[in-house]
Amino acid sequence: MRPKRWFKLDNAGKLYPAVATNRWSSSFRISAELFETVDPERLQRAVDRVLPRFPSFKARMRTGFFWYYLEEIKVPLEVRQDTGHPCMPFRFHQDNGYLLRVFYYRRRISAEFFHSLTDGSGGLIFMKTLVVEYLRMGGVDARFDQGALRIDEKPDPEETADAFLSMPLPKVRASRKESTAYHFFATPEIPHTLHLIAASIDCAALKKESAALGATLTEYLVGVMLYAAYRDQRSRRPRRLLPLRVSVPVNMRAYYPTKSLRNFSTFINPGIDPRLGDYTFEEIVREVRGYMRYSLNPKLLSAVIATNVADEKNLVIRLVPLLIKNLVIGSIFRKAGDRLVTATLSNLGKTALPTGTEKHIRRFEFHLGCPSMPMCSCACVTQGNDLRLMFSSSIRETTLPRAVLRFLVEKGIPVAVESNLEDD
Repeated sequence: MRPKRWFKLDNAGKLYPAVATNRWSSSFRISAELFETVDPERLQRAVDRVLPRFPSFKARMRTGFFWYYLEEIKVPLEVRQDTGHPCMPFRFHQDNGYLLRVFYYRRRISAEFFHSLTDGSGGLIFMKTLVVEYLRMGGVDARFDQGALRIDEKPDPEETADAFLSMPLPKVRASRKESTAYHFFATPEIPHTLHLIAASIDCAALKKESAALGATLTEYLVGVMLYAAYRDQRSRRPRRLLPLRVSVPVNMRAYYPTKSLRNFSTFINPGIDPRLGDYTFEEIVREVRGYMRYSLNPKLLSAVIATNVADEKNLVIRLVPLLIKNLVIGSIFRKAGDRLVTATLSNLGKTALPTGTEKHIRRFEFHLGCPSMPMCSCACVTQGNDLRLMFSSSIRETTLPRAVLRFLVEKGIPVAVESNLEDD
């Protein structure tokens, strides 16, 4: 029999197994809502056909002496009906070791990913490919385009490569020093509870408002989130004002094109410091716009990544046993991690439907799993004129999503809201 393939974790993926616990692991979900009820048997056959096209997804986490690594799984991935508890923690010994789950519920197909496998861009490519094959098996003349990969082609070796190691990196390293940021008052929910609030926003109206301030959609939404946090902190009259920051993942494929389906993103943290004085909303957007346009520079982003890659290549760190690495990484993550930011906004951007699927796919959705701290995260994806904004949290309060959505409505932007909260 052919020996099992194995893959090194990419530079970003090495963090997630080191900080995962029984109560939390970094994950995200991408869904496709159809106009027809999902056929579970056909979906299972589609997964069986599509998954070999993504060999680094068909893998379990293994523990080496120095690093974690991924090992090929030869048993099929079982499709399951959605449980209503999205993004449950991944446990490496369950589900035959899969770090990927595929669910169905009524007209929705969903895939959840442990973040060591891929980022949002890779997850969306998988979902598009899966849905195209599912529809083709039902007689639809759907095409493998607009990001969907042909499943009759062998995987390109570049698709499973660590793109961080192939990009040019400067000798200069960026500083990681940042202070603790302000967090909304939060009451933690019982473990494994994820509250979701989904908003469909008129993209044209949102663009008009953001363009009036010379901002992009992402800059504007970050500004709204910061303004909500700014007003919330001021209303509590704290003895000491804390900085406000929103973590924004950056897709490095926009600067260094690659076919890699692994993680290839970094983060920037635009924000404001209320200790400097009062801010209007317009001032906050200007601050965000200036910071993001300065930071979204290939040279500066490369310096951030160079810091992480240098740690990975450091001989002393490489020779430290994995058990000790985990203790050190876990300690650093608990002291920093999400403590440095007020919230997260991950924007997948505008995506197009594969040819032939327009009458069968209503929309795609993207949301982040539970944050490592009691706080709220936000993710969005745009299709046509519909920007789908998804808030996720493991807390009872809905302060941030309510403030953001009310602000948009007050600006005259049409918003339709759904939630899995029983009392909303």
